[in-house]
Amino acid sequence: MSVTHRLKKTLRNIIIILFLPLTLVGQNNDVNVETLNKITGITREVAEINLTEKEFNEGIAEGPIIYKSIFRKNGCWTAYYLYENQDDNPPLRIKYSQTAKKGYDEFEFYYKDGKMIFAKLTEFKSRGRNKGSETKRLFYYKDKELIYTTESEKEKYSEYIKRTEKSVRKMIYE
Repeated sequence: MSVTHRLKKTLRNIIIILFLPLTLVGQNNDVNVETLNKITGITREVAEINLTEKEFNEGIAEGPIIYKSIFRKNGCWTAYYLYENQDDNPPLRIKYSQTAKKGYDEFEFYYKDGKMIFAKLTEFKSRGRNKGSETKRLFYYKDKELIYTTESEKEKYSEYIKRTEKSVRKMIYE
């Protein structure tokens, strides 16, 4: 990936992250001012990590996914993590991707003071009826509690996010 392309992608992500809280108010009347302020603070933290990522160390971990079912193809996972010190668990950010049933999933987990503050799940479909589609889901946390999500099925996806985040950290630090 060229430097120009990476820079454009980074700037696009920063703009999206900075203006996301404004779009949430227009989409969901359930968001009160206190929650919006928390979301804005979390958004700033995520943007700060992304802007200063060159100041930190990056690690990579990868491995296979072996399914027990003979009807599913085996796959793989990759995790890029950003940390200040080698033993940081959790690190500042984890970008994780894994093969899924009809495509692949990409996760981004962001942390502050050892607690997850933000998670993004992007699902890419490469087979089936929705081939070529992409779905993004955002999750905001305060003190390990989900305070807001863009997902309507939040119970289902919230547990999926927590399970995945826990297993990714375990895979990285084993």
